[in-house]
Amino acid sequence: MDFKEKVVLITGASSGIGRASAIKFAKKGAKIILVSRNKKKLEQVQSDLNKITSSVLVCQCDVSDKNQVQNMAKTVLEKYGSVDFLVNNAGFAIYDSVVNLTIEEIESQMSTNYFGMVYCIKNFLPSMIQKKSGHIVNVASVAASFGLPGIAPYCASKFAMLGFSEGLKHELKGTGVG
Repeated sequence: MDFKEKVVLITGASSGIGRASAIKFAKKGAKIILVSRNKKKLEQVQSDLNKITSSVLVCQCDVSDKNQVQNMAKTVLEKYGSVDFLVNNAGFAIYDSVVNLTIEEIESQMSTNYFGMVYCIKNFLPSMIQKKSGHIVNVASVAASFGLPGIAPYCASKFAMLGFSEGLKHELKGTGVG
């Protein structure tokens, strides 16, 4: 697949899979949009990417906050019109048993891991459908396939991502978006 000049937005881009994905896409000539809560880490990734490409946009955004996602999307869409690849990678796990976790800790995992993905899709999908082109990549984990002890809320958020992704795949048939 040719990524030259394609617009790639990656959430959770300040470290791990997100950072590594940004580097790979940049090496293939893509325009990169880095999204994460941590601006300092994003700027470090941007500095690393500037050695490869000059086309990097940093957007500090907490994807669990639908208003922040809406503002970030407005900025991106005003600059690029649409994205070619939306990589929903933001996520985290709190390792503990359900009995020890607070409701807020459980909700925060669902808010970032699942609703962050939903908010991003809702904000970028209309422009993808309009241009009849685009790709959505929702990064889950093995926890989307079966429950694991000590991370039940994380597993639930990843199960939700998988179910949403499967349903969306069928809804998008024939639109040019996959």
